[in-house]
Amino acid sequence: MTRNRVSTLFPLLLMLALAAGSFWLERAVQMPAPDQSGRMRHDPDFIADDFGITKMDAAGKPEYVLSAARMVHYPDDDSTDIVAPRLVQRNDDKAPIVIRADRGQISSRGEEAKLYGNVVVVREASQGRSEMRMQTDYLQVFPDRNFARTAKPVIITEGKSRLSGVGMDFNNKTRQFALLSQVRGTYDVAK
Repeated sequence: MTRNRVSTLFPLLLMLALAAGSFWLERAVQMPAPDQSGRMRHDPDFIADDFGITKMDAAGKPEYVLSAARMVHYPDDDSTDIVAPRLVQRNDDKAPIVIRADRGQISSRGEEAKLYGNVVVVREASQGRSEMRMQTDYLQVFPDRNFARTAKPVIITEGKSRLSGVGMDFNNKTRQFALLSQVRGTYDVAK
């Protein structure tokens, strides 16, 4: 009789073990519940219209001024979107560099700005030099390093001279730029 009892209990015990294993497996592979706290959403926590900030050097002189029509800050990645940005960089006694664009993004620590759409960089005219104007669709700016670059097509004009190319590095400290590929241009020798 014991043998009959074991033979009838074995399938029941096997079924219970399979059910318990299935339950454990379902829990082990089930996705965690989505976070409902809102911490991972890309919602703004701060919006400012017509704002401006100025960075001063150690001597108290303005290094650069950033202004925009609108600024939106996102806490999840600490990024900032700006609309119609205007960046004015000053460098000793040289003519300021003014950069405008349709929109931009500023990194969390402000060490990098990415500018998009109708980007125009202007070095104002000074002491016998004509205004220099650079135009592109994208520009990555590192204001603290006085450096900017793009991999997009660029057009540079100064007076009647005109250069175009794809990709550019620009050092605002030395006022030197390098077009990286497909360079074409005309140079007008001033009389």
